[in-house]
Amino acid sequence: MIKKLLFLAVAILTTAVFLSAQSAKEYVTVIAEPDHSDWVYSVGENASFTLYAVKENARMEGVVIDYEYGPEKLSPVFKGSVTTGKDGFAKIKVPGAKKPGFITVRVSTVWKDKKYTGMTNIGFDPYKIQPTTSLPDDFTSFWDSAKEKAAQVPMLTRITYSPEKSNDRVDVYFVRIQSYRVGNYVYGVLSVPKTEGKKPAVLRLPGAAVRSFSGPNSLAYDGFVVLEIGVHGIPVDQDPEIYSALERGQLAGYAAMGLENRDSFYYKKVYLGCVRAIDYLCSRDDVDTDKIAVYGGSQGGMLSIVTASLDKRVKAMVCHYPAFCDVTGYYYGRSGGWPHLFLNKNENNIQAKINTSKYYDTVNFARFISIPGYYAWGFNDIVCCPSSTFSAYNVIKAPKRLELALDAGHWLYPWHTQQGIDWLKNQFEMK
Repeated sequence: MIKKLLFLAVAILTTAVFLSAQSAKEYVTVIAEPDHSDWVYSVGENASFTLYAVKENARMEGVVIDYEYGPEKLSPVFKGSVTTGKDGFAKIKVPGAKKPGFITVRVSTVWKDKKYTGMTNIGFDPYKIQPTTSLPDDFTSFWDSAKEKAAQVPMLTRITYSPEKSNDRVDVYFVRIQSYRVGNYVYGVLSVPKTEGKKPAVLRLPGAAVRSFSGPNSLAYDGFVVLEIGVHGIPVDQDPEIYSALERGQLAGYAAMGLENRDSFYYKKVYLGCVRAIDYLCSRDDVDTDKIAVYGGSQGGMLSIVTASLDKRVKAMVCHYPAFCDVTGYYYGRSGGWPHLFLNKNENNIQAKINTSKYYDTVNFARFISIPGYYAWGFNDIVCCPSSTFSAYNVIKAPKRLELALDAGHWLYPWHTQQGIDWLKNQFEMK
């Protein structure tokens, strides 16, 4: 009897855990399905869409679907509505784009006083998209000089073992590394596999936020020494309230701070801090300095491209939906990358800000990439929109692999992430 009760309790607990892990979905899903399965069209080619709404796994008959379409991230050029027929479908036509880029089709319907929405972003010759930003004549000399000055600053590393975060497979440390000038630091978490000999290393770069970092990083279980850093020069092991206060206050809008001048822009210390993090990895006896990679998404994807461009010690890159790509796009009448600068052409000092952005735009670093890279994103990303990410990808001349999950937004499917890790392990001939 006791065994039966224990079995029943375990079964109930297991079921409860499984149910709690299931994510909720919208009661009604509204879909705009293009007639090209790859969501790609030639410039000037018209697109046909089938619109429908799904409730409880069945298409809904006789529902009104509102729709609109227009250039990605910009105001729609047409709005209309259709009613689904007995088969649950409605059809619309979307005129082709006049030049390489993306058109967004947005759909919505109302069911029992609740509005449900969906979107599909289709590409027109996306591999022909060219950036609006340009390369300054002194781009290379500017960054060479900045790196040379930063290299003269001692690292003065402080490393603290964390028994609470460590386990039988990975040792975890909190690190502080002096960066591009005296008193400026890079903080991060170091995860070191408990295996013998030199190991490949990954500099794990963060998305945009002000937050803490913990360990061990999951890549350490794949055999990598992993240094995951923050970008704000503050410790990464503080209480969450501290980061929330900074994000609302002193660091609010940090991605545009100092944009009027190339030497005062916020990301100068960030970019040089990433190079200093590579310095630290190369100083470690347990790191194989011929097998160093960068890895990140969004802001982390941006920093991956930047670091790989600035530091030839980096030998491979995994980059997901990079930010800060072709940020001048809005100024020229098309979408730009996060953080979506230059929406207002009349803002103060806009020309000075545009000039500064050219020294920091991911596109201009991508021009100098010389290592193999695995890239991944989706067409439905409204944060790092594909017009911007393709602008960077298309100027890269090094070996590159782009894996698309078309319906993905500013996120990836688990298979997408695992594929990038497997690719990286293969680059370094790891089992």
